[in-house]
Order: sequence, then C-alpha cells, then structure tokens
Amino acid sequence: MKIRILIDGIPCDTDTRPAIALDYDASALAVPDSGRTGRSLRLELPATPENRALLGWPSDLHAAAPFNLAPHRGAVYADDALLLEGPVSLRATALGAPGDRYRMEIREGGAAWAETAARTMFNAFPIGYRAYLTPTTVWQSWTDDKPVKFFPVKRDAYPVTNSSVGLQPALRILSPDDYHPFLSVAALVGSLFAAEGYTLKSRFAESAFFRSLYMSGAYPSKDTAGMRRHMDFLARRRTEATAEADAQGRVYASPHMSAHSVGNLVETAHAGDPDPEGNPMTELFNHGNCFRIEQGQILFRPPVEVSVGFRYRLRYVTDYRIRSRQWLEGFDSVYLGDGIDAPGRLLNRFADRRDALQSGRQYRAVVFDHIDGTQYRATCSAGGTPGLPIAAFSTRSALVTTPAQEGIRDPVLQYRRGAMTQYADYPGDWALYDGYIGETGRTEVETTLRTPPVRVTPTSPKTFSTIYFYGAGEGMGLSLDASCSLQPCFSGAPGLGSPLQFADVAQHRIRQSVLLEALCHLFNLRIHTEQRTRTVRMEPEEEFYDRTKTFDWTEHIDPAGSVEITDLACGVHQTRTLGYLDDDGVVTRGNDTLASPLGEWSAENESYATIPGEEELRSPLFSPTLSRSGDLAEAPSALVMQVSDRDREELPEACEFSPRIVRYCGMHPLPEGERWGYPSGEARYPLAAFHFAGDAATEGFTLCFEDRDGQRGLHRYYDAQFGRERLRQRITLWLRLAPHEIEQLFLCDGPTPDIRSVFLFRIGGERVRCILSKIHGYDPAAAAVRCSFDRLAED
Repeated sequence: MKIRILIDGIPCDTDTRPAIALDYDASALAVPDSGRTGRSLRLELPATPENRALLGWPSDLHAAAPFNLAPHRGAVYADDALLLEGPVSLRATALGAPGDRYRMEIREGGAAWAETAARTMFNAFPIGYRAYLTPTTVWQSWTDDKPVKFFPVKRDAYPVTNSSVGLQPALRILSPDDYHPFLSVAALVGSLFAAEGYTLKSRFAESAFFRSLYMSGAYPSKDTAGMRRHMDFLARRRTEATAEADAQGRVYASPHMSAHSVGNLVETAHAGDPDPEGNPMTELFNHGNCFRIEQGQILFRPPVEVSVGFRYRLRYVTDYRIRSRQWLEGFDSVYLGDGIDAPGRLLNRFADRRDALQSGRQYRAVVFDHIDGTQYRATCSAGGTPGLPIAAFSTRSALVTTPAQEGIRDPVLQYRRGAMTQYADYPGDWALYDGYIGETGRTEVETTLRTPPVRVTPTSPKTFSTIYFYGAGEGMGLSLDASCSLQPCFSGAPGLGSPLQFADVAQHRIRQSVLLEALCHLFNLRIHTEQRTRTVRMEPEEEFYDRTKTFDWTEHIDPAGSVEITDLACGVHQTRTLGYLDDDGVVTRGNDTLASPLGEWSAENESYATIPGEEELRSPLFSPTLSRSGDLAEAPSALVMQVSDRDREELPEACEFSPRIVRYCGMHPLPEGERWGYPSGEARYPLAAFHFAGDAATEGFTLCFEDRDGQRGLHRYYDAQFGRERLRQRITLWLRLAPHEIEQLFLCDGPTPDIRSVFLFRIGGERVRCILSKIHGYDPAAAAVRCSFDRLAED
C-alpha cells in the first residue's frame, strides 16, 4: 500500500510506515458544535529537508513565518483512495533521536454552517420577513405561509373580578398585545444550512410533525430597572365618566373638549387617592413625579431623554346596536394620538335561535339590511305543516311568538316592498334572538393596547389629550370605567402599528447553534455533514441508521487482533432524566395538580455496571407550557397558552417570557355558539400548544418527554438507545479494510457500507447486528482499523 501525503498540493516525504490516527466518534453527531471541527486524522512526518522547507522550518524557534499563521490544506491518500482532506495544522515538533518528527493534524468536515451557527446571534437568521404589528397581520398569519405567526397567550396574573353590564361578562377586544410572535422551526433550520450552501436531506425535517413546530420569538428588550426606579408610574381614574358620541361617532378623552368628552383618560398616580368606594388606591405609584397634570392635562415629563411606549388598559361600557349576526355597532375603536389608531369590532355574542326554536316562546327578529317601507311576514313549520304565520311587521326589529304546538322549525322571512303585490322570500340576512335581547342595549368592553416607543424629553413631554373612542352612532353613550390605567413601557419592544422585520421578533440573546442543541435534545437527533458534497443529514438516532443497508463484515475481522466486549451500561448513569428548563409560575402551580412534573421523564438502567446517581438532561433553551380554556368569554373552549410568573419580585415587561416550543395544529373549530373575537370573528381559532389531549376535530399530541393523556411522549426518540445501553454490549476489534473501503464509510449515498449502515458479525459462533460507534486507529501498512460497534436490540 502506498501512502501519499500532500500539503498545499505538494507531496511530503514519508516513512516507509507512517503513523496515522483516524478519528470518528458517532456520539459527536448529537452535538451540533462538533460540526465545526468534523473528523480528524493525525500523522507524523519525518524532518527531511523538503518537509522542513514546506513547513517553514518548524525546528527553528526564530523562524520568520510560523506554519500555523497561514491557512494550509492537506490530503492523505492510501493508494488511490482519499482518506481525508481538509485544513492542516502543525500540532507539535518532536526533537531528538532517532530524528526530528512533525506531528500534523488534518481535519475534514469542518462545516461552514456549524461555524456560522456557533458565531452568529439568533436574530441574524437569514429569513426575509416584513410586516406591521396590526390585528390584520395577526389574523392573516394563522393561515399564510410566512415563517412568523402570532398565537394568543395569557400572561400570568392574579384574577380580577369586576361587575359587568347585563348577563354577559365584559367583551374583550383582542389587540396585538394579546398575541406573541412564534417562529417556524423548519424555516429557521432550513435557512441556517441553505445560507452556507448545504443541502439538508432529512425525512424528519420534511415531516408534517417537524413543519408544525414553532418556537416563541422575542421582542427587543433591555435592562429597564433603572428607568423604572426613576420614571415609572401607574395611573388610574378616580371615578367613572360618561359622554355621548358626536356626529362623527366619537367620544374624546381630553380636558380640552367641552362636550362629548370624558376628560383625561386617567386622573391620578398618587397611591393615597381614593377609588370610587373611597378606599386608597395603594397599587398606584409615580417614581420621580414624571406623571403630571399641567394646565389641566395629563402628561409624562421624564428627567432625561428616553425612548418609551405606553400600555393602555381600557374598560368601558358602550351603547350598542345589533349590526349583523357577527358584529355589534358601538364604541369599538380608539385613537391614541401620534397617528396610533387601534381599530376594533364588537362581537355579537347573542345566539341566533332559528335552528333551535321552541313552541310558545317569544323571540326578537332583527332584519340586518332593513329598508324603510318594507313589510315582513315570518312563518314556520308546526306539526309538519309549513307556512304557519307567526308575525307581521314593518320595522328592522320586532318581537315574534311561536305557536304553542310541537315541532316548531324552519322559520322563513318573506318581504314585500314598493310595487310588489306578493310576498317573496327575503334574500338578505336576518336572525331570531331570545326575546329579552333588544336590538339596542349596553355592553362592557375591555382591551389592552401597547404603543410603539417614541422619544420623550423634559422639554417635549408626552401628552395624552388627543385620544378618542369611535365606531358608534351619533348619540350613543360611553361610560369610562374607573379601572382604566396607563403605564410606560421602557423595553423598546414594538407596539401597535410598528414595522417589523425578522430581527424584531427574534431577539433571543443566544447563538443560532443553541436552537440546534435544543432540537437534538428534544428528538435525539444525529447531524452528519458530508463536506465533499456539502450535504447534511439530520434524523433521530433510531432513524439515522439505515436498516436497508446491512453488510456482513465477519470476513473483515483481523484474526491477529484482539476483541474486547464491554457493557454499554458502563458509560451511563443509573438514572437519567429528560426534561425542560425551570418551570414558570403557571407550570409550577399546575404541577401541584399533576401526578408528575410536566415535560419530565426518567429512565432507570438496571445494570450494576452503571455510574451511580442521576444525570439530568435538560433542554438548553425551552421551558414547558400549560394551556388552559375559559379565559375568553366569547370562546371559553379555546385553549390558550399561559406564560410568565405573577409572583416574581421583579416582573419583566409583559411581552417577555422564557423561550417555548409548541405545535401549531392550524385553525381549530369552536363549539356552536362560540366565536373568536376581533379581527377574525370566526367560529375557529389558532390552536398552538405544548400538550394537547386531543378531541373529535384534532388528534392529540405532546411535546412532553413523558406519556400524558394517552399521548406518547418524546422519550420515544430515546427508547431504542436507552434499551441498547441497558442490555447490549460494545464490541471493539481490528478490521482489515482496504483504503477505498475506509473512504466509502464517509460517503453515505452509495450502495457501499457507510457510517449509517448496519453491520453483521459472527463472534464466538453467534451473529450480532451492530452500528459503528468509533474509529480508534489505522495501520495503513497492515490495512487494519480498530473500531467499536454497538449491538442493536434486534440482533
């Protein structure tokens, strides 16, 4: 066998039997950062004059240009087989008898993607995304193909109970502040490899399961503790205020308007001021006296220039008029000044009873597209007889009573207008509501709005005198509740209407490689880079090995070499626990009601050869997430993710919480009578969850490691490996392999054996099936390679 070693294309002098150490360890495939170095080959060169000159006279400590200060490439050939090619470095110079020698290392597979991922911050993923933070953007993200979606979240808070108008609880108009950006994991991973010119070949990455994974994004944040100490405030109203809409349907929150105004939106930030019941409002504060009332108007005047947004928590009672089966007319929108418009809509939560009529009951008919002068006639079927009249009216709304007969069904509205002499079926939309419901009435509304940061200075304070509510008809009333509050936000996060790029929603302070580490932990992934073809393979450990490529290598065993058999259990702990990072407050309280901690699974190894004690294998990035129904009065069945911790001493900004991973199941139907609020108004909602038990519409799943609610946990990706480590052995032996066979081990597309193949051996008269675990050394003169193989469970 002829060994050729080239450095920068120049052949090196070699011994008749050069020492070569070929390096491969399958466990490194589970560590994305190992892709930066790939596999290595170590060798020694004699200190001949030619080698001295090629290596820059390394024996001379005063050499002008040390070898390692410039990039060099090396290649090692055995006969015509290329064993390894890549960057080469001089590791050491050994001086003395029988002669000086140069210890070299050549690395192959040092992937550019791995280097980029380890050096580049998360927000620099090469993903093109542009949008504006509006309710429409939120709504459209649920069904578009963009890599960013906005899912509803509920920040952990102590429940607040307030009285409401009528029989229904307050209607919550959802704003972008009630949602959080989530990023497509498939898009992130794909862009990482593609940006460096690599092709990702992965059945797992192409699966519907993987493409449904989303991780929480993050808005820009900074240390706001100092600003909070010196400039923060929480302001509220002292009393309720009422006003009627002007001709434009507006009510103003301004002290400068003499009519159609409720005055300043909030009135005080002084903790001693009384609430409407006369009790001191102890939750209020005004650090640095930055919240002020000057010349009758409220303003924020900081001691220094600052970039700040504001969070408005609004609660009010509005007159309404039923506009359609979907929406009400009333005060549904608010203008916050400085060009910040917050449009909304009031959901019509009254149930249309046309498909569930009862005999002898009174109902209210509402004709949504009524035209003055039109006469209507309503009929129904009773006892199998159709066309039974139940009402005649000529107004937009009227009370109707069904006959006291059985089998009331199929209501029909007919109309007659103008020159029409006969009644015809009404072509427009109409509804029948319970009789106690009026066409007009009053309903309570609440919403939370966060504005984009603006520059505010001591001489140019932020004022709040151009705010107004709108959307109502002239003369409709609005009563502003005393619980309305105003507070500054110093984090720099985007607010309502802010332009967004990918970096604005991906401000995790981590490197891109941390995401890959977290995915490897979740799904027990193996990532292999074939540098020559710039191909990356990524599969769970059990699927990484190709059972269709099985080769009997018994004849390759070197009979002169030793065989060593050790239990795989020798290298693992007695107990291993798979889990996530520390829980937040919601999960901590939820765990008190669960039989085992959410997301956590432990495996025992019964072998007495294990390392005593427990090893915890926790996610380097993600925390578990509980979802809960009942948070939205309009859609009480909807599961909404619960995040944050209400009991933290130093609360973060409301848009901040620890990273999460969830599955997005698409638009999930709501039960009859429930609808998602503004902006969709649909009878479905975006279902994204960490764990979902399943229902008639959507199959259940879990991202817990443990089995829960009949859903198999992520431990399934570890079961085969842990089973081998419990029962099987590692076999280390010498194999006689030709150079081209070693070369082909690292080329995974061909029909020949490679590192992903299954190998058969007959040892001691028994046949075993194995996967390649390590390559320890190579003797090119004897064409012998020392390797370790792990026995599979199915041999």
